[in-house]
Order: sequence, then C-alpha cells, then structure tokens
Amino acid sequence: MRVVEVRAAVFALVVGFLSLSAMAGEAAFEKVCSSCHSGGFKGMVTGAPNVNEREEWQSFHASKNEEEMRQVVMQGLNDHKPKGGCKKCSDSEINAAIDYVLSVTK
Repeated sequence: MRVVEVRAAVFALVVGFLSLSAMAGEAAFEKVCSSCHSGGFKGMVTGAPNVNEREEWQSFHASKNEEEMRQVVMQGLNDHKPKGGCKKCSDSEINAAIDYVLSVTK
C-alpha cells in the first residue's frame, strides 16, 4: 500500500470517528438535555439557555470556561441537577452531550 493510500485511509477513519462522536453527542443531548435546553416550556420555566440560540449562551461562556461547565453539569449547581438528572448516564455520554453543546454554542 502506498503512503498516499494509507494517509487517505487514516483520514477516512478519523472523519468517520469524529462523525460518530458528534452523532453520539447529539443523541446524548436529545436524551438528557433537550427538555430544558431546546427552548420548550421547561427551559422557559428554568431559564436554561436554548442550544439553538447562541446569543443565550454568550454570557454563560463569558463567565464559565469549559472545565467549569463540565463541573456544573456533572456535579450540579442550583437548579441544574447532576448529569442533568440522568442517573443511568455514563460520564462519557454526558461529556459527549457537553461537547455537542459547546460545538453549537461557541
């Protein structure tokens, strides 16, 4: 196999992995976070920023860095339950959801 073919194969694997990772993050978001962070009634009541409205996230991103965001989501703070209230979710699922939120709100 030539070097060019190997590089192309590695690139295809990386792109495929990143696509699967993004899909997993979006799926985890839909499963756990969307009830509060998609602009519905529950989000309106709680004041949770809508993932579809970047402007709503700007003050959050300005006041908290990524590590602080992960800490809030994993451990909870004020009205935000630990892991968004998903007791069965793994840390990797929650981190994938956080990665998804960061990818669409920054």
